[in-house]
Amino acid sequence: MGREEILWNVEHRLGLYVGRPTYDQAFSLLVGFDLARGRGELAAFQEWMSARHGGSSLAFSSLALVETFGDGATAGRLTTDCSHGRAISNLCRLLREFFRQPQTGSR
Repeated sequence: MGREEILWNVEHRLGLYVGRPTYDQAFSLLVGFDLARGRGELAAFQEWMSARHGGSSLAFSSLALVETFGDGATAGRLTTDCSHGRAISNLCRLLREFFRQPQTGSR
């Protein structure tokens, strides 16, 4: 399974893999996929997200929530299926944007 296929499945069919589709489950599945491929793409994504946020030391999963819901957003504030879905979609959008970058597109 390639990057785009896993992102599509995370965004549209996460429940098939993890039960109730939550943001934490999406994050965990993506980390597991990255580790299984052994490419370390999420480490580069972390650096990219940190740079987008002025060198922030927050994890990319937290920074993606900030981009989705604004400052102060945390996974604990995701209280509805809709908010989880919105956060998952934005995380996938950010990953697609990252993978389109010239330095990461060839990985």
